[in-house]
Amino acid sequence: MGSDGRRRAAVASALAFLVTLSVLTALRVWNLEPSTATQSLVVWAGALVVVVAVAYYSYRTVDPVGGLILAFGPSLGFTTNLFVPVAAGPAAAFFPPLAAAVVATAVGGIGFLAGCGARICLTAASEASL
Repeated sequence: MGSDGRRRAAVASALAFLVTLSVLTALRVWNLEPSTATQSLVVWAGALVVVVAVAYYSYRTVDPVGGLILAFGPSLGFTTNLFVPVAAGPAAAFFPPLAAAVVATAVGGIGFLAGCGARICLTAASEASL
């Protein structure tokens, strides 16, 4: 995949980071504390959205690096919101990116496998019908 596709993935990832961090910070500032079940639902729904976005990107491009870049933004927003209020000193600078890399690799990997799997299945199905 060319640098143009990765540049678009980086821009989308940065936008997703800003949206994720802004929404989660707003919830914290407004002292809205939904139940644990609601919080879990939000986290799972967010992860599902990222997996679907990476799967679609991977289906179109077959670019694992671009998919990882795409997954990193929202993961960094989530981990920053999670660690910064409780971490102090240098830990607040190191933990969020490291945790985001782990989360983005897991979520991005699932999305990449789903997207490439769909591409292989659909290609095989279209060739079989010929």
